[in-house]
Amino acid sequence: MNMKNRILFIDDDKQAQELLSDLLKTDYDYIPLSNQAEVLPYLKQSNTPIDLILLDLDKALQDEFSILKGVRDHYLYRDVPILILAAAASSGNAAQVFHMGADDILPKPLDPAITKQRIHNLIHIGRSRKVHNVMEDLIESEIDKNLDVLGICPCPQCRKDLLTLTLNHSKPKYVSTGKGESIIHASQLASIDERIQLLAEITRYAKLIKEKPRHEV
Repeated sequence: MNMKNRILFIDDDKQAQELLSDLLKTDYDYIPLSNQAEVLPYLKQSNTPIDLILLDLDKALQDEFSILKGVRDHYLYRDVPILILAAAASSGNAAQVFHMGADDILPKPLDPAITKQRIHNLIHIGRSRKVHNVMEDLIESEIDKNLDVLGICPCPQCRKDLLTLTLNHSKPKYVSTGKGESIIHASQLASIDERIQLLAEITRYAKLIKEKPRHEV
């Protein structure tokens, strides 16, 4: 049995809650919250996986912005897509809304077909955020530990170039960061042989960085 995606909707407008409930209840697990003051305590205490947050933007902008910041600061929800529902009168605040971490804005009154499609698209985007290539962490760790041996300039540009060059020629190793799973330390995901081979690759590309360091350009 497939688990339904879970959507959290925050709005004190009962009419809007009823409309979205009718629209989403068949395809999604739908959690309505009407009291904005309870949103962050709910997220922190429940530790319940959420696939999308719907937030109605009204005149109390400061509350919405504090919620956005609180969600993005929480380790479990920082990558959850946030869809803002906004009346035309609130559209002027779009830049600040995006700056605070929202992913999209849906104008009101809501069109049912467009609303369902936007929700579907954002949940798909959210899934792609829940994987992490730990090879990047491993390469960066090996560069930092062997910086003196590698002999490259320790400036941020040279280190970044070496990381990028090695990463582009390394097989990725992904782990899921969704559903509350912790990222396993990179060194635990690579055998000794893999780390030796990786260091050999890093050393190879370090020679190229030493020959043509971009910080001199």
